[in-house]
Amino acid sequence: MSPSASTPSVHKSWIASVLLLALAPAGFGQQESTNAAARVWTNTGGKKITAEYLGIRGADVALRLPGGKISFVPLAGLSTADNVFVKANRLDYHEKWQTWPANASQAMPGLMVAEETGAAGTFIYTTNNFRFHCDVNLGATLMKDLARTFELTLQLHAKSPFGVLAKPEKDRFEAKLFGTLADYRKAGGPGNTAGVYIPKQKVFLAPLELMGIQSGSAGYRKISDEYDVSTIVHELTHMLTHEMLDNLPLWVNEGYAEYIASIPIQAGVFKTDNERIREGVRDVFVMNHLRASTPSGKELPSWSKAERTDYLQGGKIPPLCKVAEVLQTTDEKWKASGPGKQGTAFGGQVHSRLPQLYRTSHLIIYYFIQIEGEKGVAKIRKFPEENRRNMDRYEQYIQDYEDYQKAMVAFMELPGVTKLPDGRFRYPSNLTPPKVPEGNPPDVNALKFGGLSALLDGESAEVVGSRIESALHRDLGIFLRFQ
Repeated sequence: MSPSASTPSVHKSWIASVLLLALAPAGFGQQESTNAAARVWTNTGGKKITAEYLGIRGADVALRLPGGKISFVPLAGLSTADNVFVKANRLDYHEKWQTWPANASQAMPGLMVAEETGAAGTFIYTTNNFRFHCDVNLGATLMKDLARTFELTLQLHAKSPFGVLAKPEKDRFEAKLFGTLADYRKAGGPGNTAGVYIPKQKVFLAPLELMGIQSGSAGYRKISDEYDVSTIVHELTHMLTHEMLDNLPLWVNEGYAEYIASIPIQAGVFKTDNERIREGVRDVFVMNHLRASTPSGKELPSWSKAERTDYLQGGKIPPLCKVAEVLQTTDEKWKASGPGKQGTAFGGQVHSRLPQLYRTSHLIIYYFIQIEGEKGVAKIRKFPEENRRNMDRYEQYIQDYEDYQKAMVAFMELPGVTKLPDGRFRYPSNLTPPKVPEGNPPDVNALKFGGLSALLDGESAEVVGSRIESALHRDLGIFLRFQ
């Protein structure tokens, strides 16, 4: 008699929503060297070559030859052993990223927006890459201004450090804009938000009135002092990096969205040189303070350079979280940090640590991209790649367990196999029951933090966190308190 093995509780529903990293956009070329040693590769004709594995691009494997040249070899033309190796070591091929390229953002003077009337008095506007569903008529001029921000953000992400660009569900990315906050919330927009990306529906939602767009006697128009596209850029970053959302901790996704949203837009383009991005980060702290300290309905004051400097360097910025703490913040801890409007300033108005988490996560991403540069981006890319490998192993476990369950059903139907009242079973000595897969699946947080050691390059969160805090003080030239 042999007892049946205990069966772990396995839930696959959430796995279906885990979308792994997409391949880099076309045109990506050289990539930084990986830590993998060169190995011998064999094609289906038996020819061998020694090369370093750089990842996959479409149906090809990128290999660095001994002389440094990168060659793309069809995976179908390689041996079974090589295919097994690639499957076990999935890695997307990316271009080496040193800084934002000069063509990361370009003006779009000829942007075309098509307009049509939708059902129930709605209006539909389309550009090359987006479809906007509006419950009010925005007019061609205003809609083109809004659409330009969407198209510019997509353009920027095509050159992003992560090398990830999502694809729309159909022919275009979908966005819904609402004339009132009430209609926005009725459609699923969360309270205390000025915009949201809903991954399950792959749709962007935003209320126009919280973007500084209001209805007047001549139709909808921008209120210059209140018009703010940072929420659009933040939520679009989530949409355009959809494949990362379930593969990385919240602090990474939110910090990266904040980083992108802080890049200044001037003269119709994102200004991605280091000094402009640095100034964009400094401006976030100033604007958060001004919004929090200015009574509702009042115009924001325009500070002089001296006033800005006094605020940034005078120890007046509210405390941030310790970097080491944020690096290890689970999604559950993030969500439990309390309510807070995305982008809300520090201040007594919001009783939660969420604003501090957002700002600190932003600065961590800024450090790896802007301060460490090429080396930092290489670490950032390893984080989701390692997480994906963990996910691949997990999904293999799920598949093995499902196969085991099917085999057990068939085994229990064999002659002589009897199920006992206590859950065990009896079977003839000439039969062998299916083997239960070894191990148990880890929890979601364990999967999302599997690549953290790659980001930290083997050091502790405390050591890296302290180094990041010191570097931010020096680079930004502002007085920050991490506690």
